[in-house]
Amino acid sequence: MSRTIRLSEEEREELVADIDPEFPKYTTQIMNTANQNSQGTRPPTVGQLSAIIEEYKEEHPEGEYEDWVNFYFENYDGEKRIEEATDKVFEMVVKMREAAEEIDREMVNRWVKDLVLYKTYTGLGRNEEAILNKLSQEYDLPYEVGTAEDESKGIDGYLGKQPVSIKPTTYKQKSRLQEEIQAPIVYYEDYSTTETLKLHLDELDEVLN
Repeated sequence: MSRTIRLSEEEREELVADIDPEFPKYTTQIMNTANQNSQGTRPPTVGQLSAIIEEYKEEHPEGEYEDWVNFYFENYDGEKRIEEATDKVFEMVVKMREAAEEIDREMVNRWVKDLVLYKTYTGLGRNEEAILNKLSQEYDLPYEVGTAEDESKGIDGYLGKQPVSIKPTTYKQKSRLQEEIQAPIVYYEDYSTTETLKLHLDELDEVLN
């Protein structure tokens, strides 16, 4: 039987850099989310860190953590960049704190229902119907959901008389699984920070415009 042990992020920081970053429970989760929402530590603010650390390793192959800090501060105006990132993240923390004060049990109940019921329901082919409805508005054509026989051919529905296939963008990467679909494909993908779908209409535009 194989044996495993855990090495937390906090332990890694302490072992590698000899620092002990203690944060109260749940605060790092909040700050991580605030950072994602504010994009506080993206390259425009803190620099392209993957490239900067490689440059540092080339110049200081035996360098310690303090050497890295000095390198970043001196060569990339690091202190100013960190302050800018801090301002962005903290501004989002304040907004999240204000939003959290609006959350009551009734709102949590609605959110749980949305997650458990609606999102499960849309996952059972209802995304496709919502997309067909949106395409109907975009092209000013009536839509119809495909039959089981249509679905077996990769056709999810019709705009007017035009058959349409609807697939996630990940479908492109699964070429060995792709069937021969005799219809233009509308690809969709999630935006990274919202639940909005981005629809790619290139193939459909070719036949309808």
